[in-house]
Amino acid sequence: MYNMRHFKKENKPYKFVTLSFDDCVTQDIRFAELLRKYDIACTFNLNSAQFGWTDILPVGDTQVNHFHVKAEDVKKVYDGFEAAAHSKTHPRLDMLTKQQLIDEIKGDAQAIEELTGQHVIGMAYPGGPYYNDFVIETIKETTDIVYSRDTKSTHSLDLPKKEELMTWQPTGHFLDERIPDIIEELKKDDSGEDRLLYIWGHTYEFDLHDKWDYAEELLSKLSGLDGVTYATNGEIAEYIINER
Repeated sequence: MYNMRHFKKENKPYKFVTLSFDDCVTQDIRFAELLRKYDIACTFNLNSAQFGWTDILPVGDTQVNHFHVKAEDVKKVYDGFEAAAHSKTHPRLDMLTKQQLIDEIKGDAQAIEELTGQHVIGMAYPGGPYYNDFVIETIKETTDIVYSRDTKSTHSLDLPKKEELMTWQPTGHFLDERIPDIIEELKKDDSGEDRLLYIWGHTYEFDLHDKWDYAEELLSKLSGLDGVTYATNGEIAEYIINER
């Protein structure tokens, strides 16, 4: 079972690596086994009203299976990882009323907590940039969520500031061709400052682009790096809030 670890400032500097994957699709099952093989922490962002769906996702001129993990399998599939919110039905949050937002986000967090036994403190915005100050304030007022991830890449190893956690931008997408070079940058960094490599994606993309071999290759490159701390999104957010 996932138990949040707490990192202390007296052990600085940290070189953190964290991963985040969205949509609770069944490709997560295969990817979770690879993460366990390479001992890499990850946060999975789940859409609780879509558990068990068997939809097909059109992407350009092609399509990919976008089947969702069944509710009864959620605890087993995500065992050992952080389970976070992603809204119940994946709507554009900036188009919703306050009550709809509460239902989508608080309702999602509650469903995930009931299934996993975890306390949900984080999420990823569905669709990436579709949020605003009203969305953020409603989430902060009505849930225990303290961080939420956007999809805009920074290609940076800087940690976000505490006040940026609700608009957290990742280093880059898993299939971003710059990620291997950024891994090398992290390995060589001797700045004496905390550093963070934050990679996000969707595991169905490994089917869509025939990238499962690449996915394992990249996890292998990430695994076992000297001086690197592998942590979930929530563990890093907790460190930023309490220790920086």
